[in-house]
Amino acid sequence: MKITLTGRHVEVTDSLRDYAGKKVAKFEKYFHQLIDSYMILSVEKLDHVVELLINGDGVQFYAVEKSGDMYSSIDLLVDKMEKQVVKYKEKHTGHKVVPLSTIMTAEPASPQMKELLLNQVSNKPKDEIEAYLEMKLDNMNCILFKKGMKDAANSMDFLNKNYALIYRNGMAVKMIEIPVEMIKANSFDSGRFVEWDLMVHSDSPADPKIELKKCGSPAKVENLSIAEALERFTGSGAEFMPFFNNETNYLNLIYKKGKNLEIMVPAF
Repeated sequence: MKITLTGRHVEVTDSLRDYAGKKVAKFEKYFHQLIDSYMILSVEKLDHVVELLINGDGVQFYAVEKSGDMYSSIDLLVDKMEKQVVKYKEKHTGHKVVPLSTIMTAEPASPQMKELLLNQVSNKPKDEIEAYLEMKLDNMNCILFKKGMKDAANSMDFLNKNYALIYRNGMAVKMIEIPVEMIKANSFDSGRFVEWDLMVHSDSPADPKIELKKCGSPAKVENLSIAEALERFTGSGAEFMPFFNNETNYLNLIYKKGKNLEIMVPAF
């Protein structure tokens, strides 16, 4: 399993790297194919923050934890992540899964711990009409999608990065996309993303009529990490929040679904 450990304005010592690597490696035993994992360490005032993203068997798990020191944050995070994995494996196999931890603590974890269900969107390219109709069919107020291009000369690298999002803004429908030039140059300025009005004249699946009108000002999209977006979103009272993930350079969409929080991310 590939384990990527990075520090955001934090020195990652050999001891810390070794400790985190051994903790994360335990998850290999839960999966037939554990592709990779990403751990990010940072410090916010007095809090030592750890984020963990695991890809395995076609599913992703994400969590963030904070405490007074980095080692404790790693312990708390890995224990909580293990509960997520066990719950998922039991649900999808129908068999009781015995945790690898010696002690399985009760569910009330740190009140600072927040969980996200990651929703990888389809990598099948769509135009804005298809995406809007899918959003309407799913009774959603927002959707992230891979935007198809009519110009077949575009490189596959560009096509794989060309994601856009559609969302409702009151009675209006908006679309945000990253300018082609930014994607091709791999240089992004979230303050200059393009925003469109979707003028829906007919949303009949048989004969949809939707017109695009470019807005006069750029889209307002914040440049955030997943942890920052999660903190911002939970304190906003909003139903959804688009943001530009500054760790992956992709548009992401965090939203409420029932009592849960989910995040739409591209299918890599």
